[in-house]
Amino acid sequence: MDKLFLKKDLVTGCKLTQDGVLTYIALRAIMDQSIPLYNKTSVVDCISVNRMAYALIGSQEKYEKVFLDSLQRGIYELQLANVIRVLQNFSTKTSNEYLLDFSNLYLDTEKEQFVTIFSEEIYKILACEEVMKKKISMLKYFVAIVSTFNWSKSMKKLQGKIGAMSMEYIALQADISSRTCIRYNDILSEMKMIYVYKSNDKERVGDKLRQIKNCYSRYADKDACEEYASNYENWYGSQHIIVRTQKNKEQADNNRRLAQIYNRICDGYGDTYDEETIRKVRKYIVNKNKTLQEEIDAKHAQEYMTDSDRRWVENLESQIKDESIFEQFDFLKDDDNWGEPIDFSIEEILDIPIEGEVQMNLPLENADCEVQSDLANTVCIGHNELCKVIPPNNSDIADNESHGCKIEHGIFCVTGNDLEFIDFEDDKIVI
Repeated sequence: MDKLFLKKDLVTGCKLTQDGVLTYIALRAIMDQSIPLYNKTSVVDCISVNRMAYALIGSQEKYEKVFLDSLQRGIYELQLANVIRVLQNFSTKTSNEYLLDFSNLYLDTEKEQFVTIFSEEIYKILACEEVMKKKISMLKYFVAIVSTFNWSKSMKKLQGKIGAMSMEYIALQADISSRTCIRYNDILSEMKMIYVYKSNDKERVGDKLRQIKNCYSRYADKDACEEYASNYENWYGSQHIIVRTQKNKEQADNNRRLAQIYNRICDGYGDTYDEETIRKVRKYIVNKNKTLQEEIDAKHAQEYMTDSDRRWVENLESQIKDESIFEQFDFLKDDDNWGEPIDFSIEEILDIPIEGEVQMNLPLENADCEVQSDLANTVCIGHNELCKVIPPNNSDIADNESHGCKIEHGIFCVTGNDLEFIDFEDDKIVI
């Protein structure tokens, strides 16, 4: 597999258009193929547009006019950029041929930054089933992606294989829009030229939560890309981020009450509730299961699922409730009136305790905090010891054994490990 070394500041950014980059790549390929040019025994050669086309995609019965025109424009562009010197123009009405000085095309890889691509990659892009203009643009985009791969020594065995720059940055390097980047990602992924790991997670940057950027690699390095991206999520991701959504507070409280009643029914206390309450609980559970299943199905419908996607689906699947518990109620057998859909917040879908909910499972006054079995050994915000809980009806009282304040909807607890991730923003709690 022939490797080409390209000068990074020429093939990325806006110094050269896609035409200039195409022609530059062709001339670099010719330099590697020509022994006099490669050995620097001569820095001058006679180059035709057809010869450049051959260097990129090999022999063709006829090269597309759009392709040849792009290469011709690239010659003039490189001349204006002082990358080459046109010593003599032999072009006629039927052919384009030039005597070129290649002196400025040589690259010192010890002193100059470079990008490496392979001749097979060039051919695969320029020979794919897309219109030629798009293929030429996509070649520059591919070079831009490869230019973002991390070559720092800290990458160790992954050095030069993985990139994690933002799409906006890559778009600037390719001199195209972010929307075009997304389209090209899809095409190049389908061609198995690149692999894009798309994370569902977020990371904390200062006092903000930001979507973790895509991770890129050549498709051949797919496993390495997944390994790197998964490790990054494990170190910096915030999978249990809670963003409290703005919604009708009365409905949110009612939904949480229905969820608690469902748990009581599962524990064998269904006969303590009237028919209307049971109907409301069943409607809540059925609609929530439907919402969860729709999200799960949407993920499974994707062309491929990342590790983050799979973990997300597993989390959603674990929240689906058993509807067979309602079979014990005869009055529900012919009841198929579900009414209006119920609005679910992120917290409710994931069964995450939020402010106003956790006190429903608390024991008697001033008992140790025992929110849920999976939240054992929790601490209250700002404290390092297990807290004493003051119920809402006595929340304006605090003794020597308790720390708390009057909170309209109860006590909000988080684990000690999450203290540094808490912000309060008006009507939102951000963890």
